[in-house]
Amino acid sequence: MINGKNLNIRPIAERDLDELILKLGDIESLGDFLPLALVSESNCKREYSENGFIRESGERYVITSESDSLIGSIWMFRSIPYFDSFELGYHIFENEFRGKGYATESVSLLSDFVFKSRQVNRLEIRMASDDEVSEKVALRSGFTHEGTSREAAFSNGKHHDMHTYSLLRREWSANKSKHADL
Repeated sequence: MINGKNLNIRPIAERDLDELILKLGDIESLGDFLPLALVSESNCKREYSENGFIRESGERYVITSESDSLIGSIWMFRSIPYFDSFELGYHIFENEFRGKGYATESVSLLSDFVFKSRQVNRLEIRMASDDEVSEKVALRSGFTHEGTSREAAFSNGKHHDMHTYSLLRREWSANKSKHADL
């Protein structure tokens, strides 16, 4: 488990599956920018039984409150096979948990974990150019804007330009060193 100040990130447990499947398939909670998709209960349970949502090409975890209630999900995957990187994604399930810094804390915690445990040089976050909330999460987590891919993703009935933000290992390390003295 990765412990934060206000939340924890942990592998998905079997006891989480029913609630997680409902929350991942709640189209209304996906907002304007995450791809709309219904979640197959049987596929989720099969994948969980095969690998617990942790495999070489990607991993999914739950974000929990201090009392272990599900707040959201955070995941990482290799979006470009020949890049030395993982792309991060996240989803805070309920409106009551949004705007409280949980996404930023989760991204920062997972970034720390990845750079400490994996030999990877960069992390990336991609978001729709209109997604100001995700842009703030990326910036507050130390990521730098790299560019925009025009009409690269389809969600909620239209194509969106997608911003790419990245955090390099050396930037993460320098930031950790700078704040270690505080």
